[in-house]
Amino acid sequence: MIKGYLRITLLLVFTCLFLGVQAQNFRLQRAIIATDTITDDDVTFAASSDDAEQENDEIDALFDDDIDAGWEGEPDDQNILTAGLRFRNITIPRGAKIDSAFIVVFSHEAKTAEDVARITIVGDASDNSSTFTEDALIDTRPRTTASLLWEVAEPWGLWTEHRTPDVSAIVQEVVNRVGWQAGNAISFTLLGENQGPSEVENAREFESFENIADPEEGGDGQNHPERVPQLVIYYSGVNSSAFAVSIMPTDTITDDGVTFAASSDDAEQENDEIDALFDDDIDAGWEGEPDDQNILTAGLRFRNIDIPNGAVIDSAFIVVFSHEAKTAEDVARITIVGEATDNAETFTEDALIDARPRTSASLLWEVAEPWGLWTPHQTPDLSNIIQEIVNRDGWKAGNAIAFLMLGENQGPSEVENAREFESYENIADPEEGGDGQNHPERVPQLIVFYTVSNEISSVSSIAADVKALKLYPNPVSAGAVTIELESDDASIIRLFNTQGQMLSATRHGFGKQFDLNINDLPTGIYYVQATQNNQIFIQKLVVE
Repeated sequence: MIKGYLRITLLLVFTCLFLGVQAQNFRLQRAIIATDTITDDDVTFAASSDDAEQENDEIDALFDDDIDAGWEGEPDDQNILTAGLRFRNITIPRGAKIDSAFIVVFSHEAKTAEDVARITIVGDASDNSSTFTEDALIDTRPRTTASLLWEVAEPWGLWTEHRTPDVSAIVQEVVNRVGWQAGNAISFTLLGENQGPSEVENAREFESFENIADPEEGGDGQNHPERVPQLVIYYSGVNSSAFAVSIMPTDTITDDGVTFAASSDDAEQENDEIDALFDDDIDAGWEGEPDDQNILTAGLRFRNIDIPNGAVIDSAFIVVFSHEAKTAEDVARITIVGEATDNAETFTEDALIDARPRTSASLLWEVAEPWGLWTPHQTPDLSNIIQEIVNRDGWKAGNAIAFLMLGENQGPSEVENAREFESYENIADPEEGGDGQNHPERVPQLIVFYTVSNEISSVSSIAADVKALKLYPNPVSAGAVTIELESDDASIIRLFNTQGQMLSATRHGFGKQFDLNINDLPTGIYYVQATQNNQIFIQKLVVE
């Protein structure tokens, strides 16, 4: 169902220009966005803790109409100022080449050339930077090795645009981190220094997320989103994408006179015996009750993995939905390996799951957190397992990958230990509050983020017919866009920017309408894609 969607989307977005990607770079722009709402003078409005300021050794403000940076040098008011700026949803793959990058700010107060501020900019040396809080100083965050001095010595007007020097070395260090994933957040710390007493103030002030154009300075008393701090990044050297693929039907079976779709791509084994190919749940781990001790093995096979041979796997994980509530005491130690074959076959009753050849790469999934009923849960990162498979000489885009989830003998226990998750044939049991129906949104799902080098072409052919997607309002400025689907069947909704990077992917379980939130999107052009019943729908979206 998913095979070919990337090629189609890129073809629509770039047409033939994409074939020359090695000569281009991509532009990504992100602004500080809302994280909260606050009430001031009985007025409730959007606010952001993604920009903050610190004065000496104390957080000065999370929510203010401006951000101070540098040094205040007046004899009676000398303060070292530190500012923090966090930008979310940086959809740049790990290892991309950062060509250039800078932060754009808008002045909050006019400054002369004498108001020199020496500001050292560093990055937060973390994989996914968290927002700022009043409980932790900005300058205590771990710092990147890369840094730069921004000596601000030019005049600033009121509400005029200014940009930092090139911060590409800082961004490069962060996106090269082993734990970096496309979509993570990056923070910058702007460190002031003691420049000594001065007759001028020195501090530079720029607009925050909560900026207000002060009527006393000729403003209208309103917020101005166009003046929010922005991060602009140009990058190249890669073609990055992501996709999600679910367990799909392989057969039809008849039970109690009812014929329905089923899948042998998810299966379970109890000790040395295949337990079930067609069941409403999959058991994994260990059953430790004294009278019922069993090692459980689960198998999950995903087809149409449209990743070319030799692509770099940035990150990957499997999402499952619980079939039964579990406490934190129900610990399951599950070792996950891949099947070491070029194109994994479906499971059968004639061959044990754990007899399949295994990848050298493996990982331990120690499931120790509580599970609710029908709640989603995610494995650790499977990228090393998938990398080993797509590096095989016989691997081809469109092949299948199978994963083996191997339980172990954990000894007798008063709790059951086994974890149970929804299978392809899942039924929401009426005895547990369900409706007695299948729920395609709860089928096991594999999500992979990967990078394709310039030498590997992923635009080789058109693999499916594409239809126009109905969505409204379009253009849109805030809120949500309503997507009209052809049927009530399960679908996957993806959002792309004009560079072909996927910004989000959502599995929509049931219903002809889906509301796509666009509040976090900067103004620009995007492409919305829906995949439903082996059919692909695409439409351009304009955000004003």
